[in-house]
Amino acid sequence: MKLITALALTLSLLSPLAQAATTLKIATLVPDGTNWMKLMRQAADDIKTETDSRVKIKYFPGGVQGSDKSVLRKMQIRQLQGGAVSTGAMAHITNVTQIYSLPFTFRNLDEVRAVRAEYDHYIAAALQEKGYVLLGLSEGGFAYLMSNQPIKTSVDARSQKVWVPEGDMISQTTFENGQVEPISLPVSDVYTSLQTGLIDTVAVNATSAIAMQWHTKLSYATDFPLAFIFGMLVVDERAFSKIDAADQAVVKRVMAATFRAMDVQNEKDEKGAREALINNGMQFVELSEEDKVAWRKMAKDSIDTLREKSVYPAELYNQLKQTLENKRQAAAQ
Repeated sequence: MKLITALALTLSLLSPLAQAATTLKIATLVPDGTNWMKLMRQAADDIKTETDSRVKIKYFPGGVQGSDKSVLRKMQIRQLQGGAVSTGAMAHITNVTQIYSLPFTFRNLDEVRAVRAEYDHYIAAALQEKGYVLLGLSEGGFAYLMSNQPIKTSVDARSQKVWVPEGDMISQTTFENGQVEPISLPVSDVYTSLQTGLIDTVAVNATSAIAMQWHTKLSYATDFPLAFIFGMLVVDERAFSKIDAADQAVVKRVMAATFRAMDVQNEKDEKGAREALINNGMQFVELSEEDKVAWRKMAKDSIDTLREKSVYPAELYNQLKQTLENKRQAAAQ
């Protein structure tokens, strides 16, 4: 009888610990009030409800926790449990995050979506090996060169002060191969640098250009998409593993549904943002076929250079390219 009573007492003491709430503190550069943040806040509410408040998410939007680099450092020391960061920010952790990021890999959004079902899991698995749980990849849209002068060729870009994201080897190498000396800065410094004239050219998608207010300092966009932008939501596996398995499944399911909805919304936002840029006076500069060939040649040379530096997983990227080529041939028949 005493043994049963003792066991019951022990279980009653352990039960509150097993049900203790976990709060995932997640930081991002995305400004509050955007559709992205609205969807993420709804996901947090749904997760809290479905787990009976055992899992809560607290967001720090608008870069209040610093750059992607700062967010990842704070995750390492457990000040934060997660971050919504660019895929390039994770490149030093695993180069597999770069398989979608190389210039001119995709021709349109349909191609991006045609390969994701087959290749997203490679990114998730690579991050898992490094201690991160991937909760979602978000389609940011294509990046375009935007500047205060029309840019048609890499020669035009040489006279510009071109920004590249801090630590972005792909952008850095691509511009350097075009004999452009880019200026590396964290995203949080871009607007001020445009104001002061430290930089005058950026590669960015339309939605971000407006959300960050960069478009107010820019007049031209080169109408030739350079690369497709992805963001990713990652959490520290050490923190995630403390959540009950059933609640982990809830978080993953809700976030997966949210990111699917987000991709639909982002596609609409990109179209609307492009129209808004035009309505606000930004001129989209068309390129000749000769100019496009020259840009692609520069990009190919850069990809070769990046392969030698192991910036991306060459074998997996070649597999991706072959998958794309097969889909293009099938579509053409």
